[in-house]
Amino acid sequence: MPKRVDHDQRRRELAEALVRCARTRPLHAIGYREVAAEAGVSLNLVQYYFPTKEKLLHGGLVHLRAVMARRLRDRLAETTGDDDPVQRIRLILRELLPHDPVSADLYRVHAAYAALALTDPALAAEPHTAGPDQIYPELTDLVTAAQKAGRLSAHVDPHLAAVALLGAATGLSAYAASGYLTSEQAAQALDQQLDLVLEPHRGSR
Repeated sequence: MPKRVDHDQRRRELAEALVRCARTRPLHAIGYREVAAEAGVSLNLVQYYFPTKEKLLHGGLVHLRAVMARRLRDRLAETTGDDDPVQRIRLILRELLPHDPVSADLYRVHAAYAALALTDPALAAEPHTAGPDQIYPELTDLVTAAQKAGRLSAHVDPHLAAVALLGAATGLSAYAASGYLTSEQAAQALDQQLDLVLEPHRGSR
């Protein structure tokens, strides 16, 4: 009986190979040959699962975002039962910072996708290209909860506060990835910003 092929698994393996390639070379320069060599498969197999370069790049992005989301879920699982919204906000944003070799690689590749999307309409048109779509809703809910608990001024728009906090984390991630800040300095700067935004309102119901 012929061996049954898990097509979803094979597609994930190829996307993972693309992401590994993107850790050491420009994203726009990665094609079928590079991915095939990295995955140890034939060129035709890569083309079978990803008929166009755009689909190949998008497949890598989907895999990348899945890995990042899984790491974040695992991190949040450590605080199961903790109802403090400020603590969960802190955990989410600190997880976005490059704080170990894996997260540094993930950030660099994701940043490469964001940069490429600025000049590649096909990639920019794909969902989840560069925006914080998976994090923003949960972060907004947590900021709203913090506001209801008296940890954020009543006149502050939680949606705008969530965007601002994500922007701060993104900018600090770029500084850390480029070596302008160490990961520890980036985390300290983020904590200070969170304290300025949220902690002064503790208990001011």
